[in-house]
Amino acid sequence: MDNATKPQTYNSISEIRERKETILAEMRKDNADIGKKWKSLFQKSPERKKGITVASVISTGTGLIDGFLFVWKIYRKFKKR
Repeated sequence: MDNATKPQTYNSISEIRERKETILAEMRKDNADIGKKWKSLFQKSPERKKGITVASVISTGTGLIDGFLFVWKIYRKFKKR
């Protein structure tokens, strides 16, 4: 909006109508762009690749083992008291 700082002067109603149509066309274009971006936010992500899935399983498994060992260590420590 470069024209926000300078007030425009209009000499006829047709100039006002042209400006109104221009602004309306810009608003419709912006609305369409916003709609596309909004829809892209909620699209399902593409299928994961096998390598990523295997890495995820390994990471989760490692976390579970680490958690189990931590709980076992705490259990043994408090069992002695």
